[in-house]
Amino acid sequence: MWIDLGSPWRLATALLACAHLLPAVALAEATDEPSDRIVVVGERGKTGWIETPASVSVVLRDEIRRGRRQLTLGEPLGQLPGVFVQNRSNFAQDARISIRGFGARTPFGIRGLQLIVDGIPQTLPDGQGQVDSLDLSTASRIEVLRGPGASLYGSAAGGVIEVTSFDPMPQPEASARVSLGFHGYRNYQAQGHGKEGRVRYALGLAHTGYDGHRDHSDTETTVLNTKFRFDLLDTTDLTLIISHADSPEADDPGGLAAEEVAEDRSQANARNVSMKSGEAVENTSVGARLRHEWNDEHETSSAAFFAFRDFDGRVPSTSRGAIDLERVFAGGSLLHTWQDELLGFDNRLQVGFEVKGQRDRREHRAIDLATGSVGALAVDEVQEVVSFGVFAHDRLSLTDTVSLSYSMRYDRVEFDVDDDFTTDAGGDDSDELHFDEWSFSGALVWNPDPRINPFVRIGTSFETPTATALANPDTDAGGFNNDLDAQTSVQYEAGSKGVIADRVEYEAAFFYIRVEDELLPYSRAFSTFYENAKRSDRLGLELAVRAKLLTGLHASANYTWSQFEFDRFTDGNDNDFDGNTIPGVPAHLANFALAYESAGGLFSDFDLQYVSDREADNANSAEADDYVVMGLRAGLRHDVGDWSLEGFFGVQNLGDEEYDDNVRINAGFGRFFEPAPGRSFNVGVGLARSF
Repeated sequence: MWIDLGSPWRLATALLACAHLLPAVALAEATDEPSDRIVVVGERGKTGWIETPASVSVVLRDEIRRGRRQLTLGEPLGQLPGVFVQNRSNFAQDARISIRGFGARTPFGIRGLQLIVDGIPQTLPDGQGQVDSLDLSTASRIEVLRGPGASLYGSAAGGVIEVTSFDPMPQPEASARVSLGFHGYRNYQAQGHGKEGRVRYALGLAHTGYDGHRDHSDTETTVLNTKFRFDLLDTTDLTLIISHADSPEADDPGGLAAEEVAEDRSQANARNVSMKSGEAVENTSVGARLRHEWNDEHETSSAAFFAFRDFDGRVPSTSRGAIDLERVFAGGSLLHTWQDELLGFDNRLQVGFEVKGQRDRREHRAIDLATGSVGALAVDEVQEVVSFGVFAHDRLSLTDTVSLSYSMRYDRVEFDVDDDFTTDAGGDDSDELHFDEWSFSGALVWNPDPRINPFVRIGTSFETPTATALANPDTDAGGFNNDLDAQTSVQYEAGSKGVIADRVEYEAAFFYIRVEDELLPYSRAFSTFYENAKRSDRLGLELAVRAKLLTGLHASANYTWSQFEFDRFTDGNDNDFDGNTIPGVPAHLANFALAYESAGGLFSDFDLQYVSDREADNANSAEADDYVVMGLRAGLRHDVGDWSLEGFFGVQNLGDEEYDDNVRINAGFGRFFEPAPGRSFNVGVGLARSF
């Protein structure tokens, strides 16, 4: 193994402000209570942040909303340790969120991670996450589990992201917010919540438009979210969630070669423009959660959901670039929790099962390169994916300070394709395959003192190829790529977290991950396909600190070191990549943030991020340069009686840094890079009234 220090002077610049904070932390006067962040995602139950034997981060409502444009999920998550976000300005492909490297390779959507919103899964049974109906304006908290979550959540190689919208409150309130900015950015929000009898309700409507800093990058999205909570009994409640998202336009400007970026950072890939690459999406989902407390020891919760998705998209492929997709996604779950003494020890046992299914009616057609007109039918098939998982998780308090957690889960994922286009060269390409996976996890945590709480954790995880990743690379045939295997991994982790002097929170984690059959993309005929890397190793370190400096003044800093390499990988063209760095993930990632809010409502936030070089392909023949990017947000909130008025502004890329926002891994013709926007501004105003 080798250790690459990247550009030390740039890393030192990024961390310099953090170092200067240490004396301030020591001298500051403690005036605030320590944070008692309750987490759910770590163990599928309410557990204190300190007591959770895993690396978990929590982002609260103010951090999600204050002065932000709220364009992507990457905004509130981009400052977390172990989390790297790319592609924040190409809405045809969504923000590319990776945790410990998992998810970095996806060309669109979220993969390698489980995404959950209000207890309802947004990750399909094939492992692809959907964020179309996610409205950050109504989000009250986001929890992120870094590390394998498969033994609790199924196909979750890198971790879990759980978003919780604000709970309906008894006091009625209505609010509205308008924000405008550079590159045609506009965002309009309206929200309301209240209570009628035993029913609480919350509604949110948001419309966002963005013309983009590059040619052919317009987007338009409207999202409606509703949440109703019915207090049926003192021990029983039902939550109903309904959402609808309509995005009639999301253009894809495509990747550029290095010389094209140097020539004009605002240009789009000419092929993407002529073939009108992009997407239009309409998504409606309904979910319900029922929770019942039988007594002090037993609680049962169940969930059911249904979603319909209508997708029209284009990728720059002449053979089958026009995509027409109609998807139905549905499922349900049951979870029972028993909490009591076992052999004299406090014990919490959870057992449950989940079932999810998707049915995709998919057509692909040829696109004329010169005119962009849609031509002959190339693919006409129905893809069905069903997943079933059953799991058990137990937490046993061995002593007053030592707890043992362990879990086990079995998953079966079945893929089936029914080929309705049998007159092509491949004939009838109907196909089916399945994956059976067992996942295990065990963790030991010692809580002797709030200042130090060491833990060790070992867990296995898996990730099946998505239905899209299973596409047959033979352009004359449909069906699945039966040479593609599921990715599996084993992770070993040791860490500690704690609170010092009621003013400083810290966490540290060191991990090693052995990955078998890693799924990697490659380009052929302007389409993306996948192959397996036999074995790869991931070694990493995550450090984070959050400090209360003075009344209303907080600082946070974190650093992530990643050394991810192919151990054994020879691709389909007999290229040997043994020892090469896995593309798409920086070796060094550092964040610093300073936040202030006065008693009078004045607030400001400054953030800085350093990202080291990233390899762009398996051969390590091209890379995206390192960069330092800064942001600033500020505003004022003022209350007058039942009214609350807010004004704010934000500056993105304060230093006008030229850098690549996204790297398209193994892209054809060297078109790896998507340039980020330069310095840009937004301003906004919000108004709220309580009744």
